Amino acid sequence: MNLTVVLDHTALTALYRADPFFTGLYIEASRGTGRVIIPSLSILAAERQVTGAGKHAASLRFAESVPFTAAHAVDAMDWRAVDWPVAHAAAIAWDAVKAGELNLSCMRVPALLR
Repeated sequence: MNLTVVLDHTALTALYRADPFFTGLYIEASRGTGRVIIPSLSILAAERQVTGAGKHAASLRFAESVPFTAAHAVDAMDWRAVDWPVAHAAAIAWDAVKAGELNLSCMRVPALLR
């Protein structure tokens, strides 16, 4: 089973601090048995939260950086209670749901994204 994760700024900060859980997810991506997706706005937010965390995230070899697009902005416009550092990660996950790649019933997702 391949696992795909979208890391927000808090997860990127934890990864920078060598949190065992997030380090394990990254190791799975390096082995090809997982996929780590990093939203570009999460990189910026992580750097603003902890100096070095964003630069570290941007340099991860086995992670996929996803730019913030107009489509992500349109999705996030309806989520007024969601702060911008989380909105990009949520929009990426929402795109996966709409494409049938992800099932919301197996996730803990705030009602505002349903």
